[in-house]
Amino acid sequence: MCPVLHHVGRMLDTNSSVRCLTVDFSKAFDTVNHNILLHKLSAVDLPDSIHDCIVSFLIGRVQRCVTNGACSSVLCITRGIIQGSGVGPTFYIVM
Repeated sequence: MCPVLHHVGRMLDTNSSVRCLTVDFSKAFDTVNHNILLHKLSAVDLPDSIHDCIVSFLIGRVQRCVTNGACSSVLCITRGIIQGSGVGPTFYIVM
């Protein structure tokens, strides 16, 4: 049994109600707006070469879907941090 459910069940044995707060970060990295992130990063004292590298990393990304040989149109990616990237958590904290 899930430890949280066990704890809530035990609390309900002695209390008439229990309040729980849950936070789901599963899609949090998908909500990072590139323009806002770059604006915030411009306020940080970074060398120009690092800032330019970050801009290059975020701007100009595109995606399309291919299903059964049919391709969708290409769409620009203006939000989200590439999952698994080393800088993703840092960018999310900056936001």
